[in-house]
Amino acid sequence: MKYDKKKALEIIVEAAKQYDKWLKSNHFLIFYQKGKEQDFVEVGFRDLNFLHLTGIKTKLSAQRFFSLCIDGKLSEKDYDLDTKGKAQQKLMVLPFLHELLYHNCMIGDFINSGVLIKSDYFVGDTKAVLSVGFRSGKTVDMPVTLYKENVKKLIKLVCKVLAIFKKPYNQQTYTECTYCSKGINLSELSLPDKVEVVLSAEEEMIER
Repeated sequence: MKYDKKKALEIIVEAAKQYDKWLKSNHFLIFYQKGKEQDFVEVGFRDLNFLHLTGIKTKLSAQRFFSLCIDGKLSEKDYDLDTKGKAQQKLMVLPFLHELLYHNCMIGDFINSGVLIKSDYFVGDTKAVLSVGFRSGKTVDMPVTLYKENVKKLIKLVCKVLAIFKKPYNQQTYTECTYCSKGINLSELSLPDKVEVVLSAEEEMIER
């Protein structure tokens, strides 16, 4: 399926609104199993990251582009679609981006087989629909690319994500769990101190 600029605009604006609601200004701690060890990464999403994930070309700054999307003021003349088809591929999975860290997913180091992608590792859903590449940062890692690809084809070793936690970027600790793998008891995981596991709604009801 090939999108024209009108359809692309609809997809981008709606995806920006979902990104704003579910991802922007938040940090996520992804806790996973790597062989016999358990490890984690921390990722963050900013307004300036969104543009690069769309794959489109524009003369607008990344922040201005995102702002226009949220305000519903982005127009077709503000951007061009990639002639190589990369944007077309990204637009197919962009509507599902905001769901990635809220359900079952996998993580692993990027194979880096000579492809010009500046990613250190990828996180992808188990439906083999989309994969997001992250680049390591000083405090948290940032998303740098979005692929319509099975993550297993992009990474060296597939690691199972056990749990994902979320916090506002300016908060010290993670107090919300957005995903927990089936059969996993959070209290049995070797979680870092920065994770303060909150009670589920059901447990809170009982406690009250």
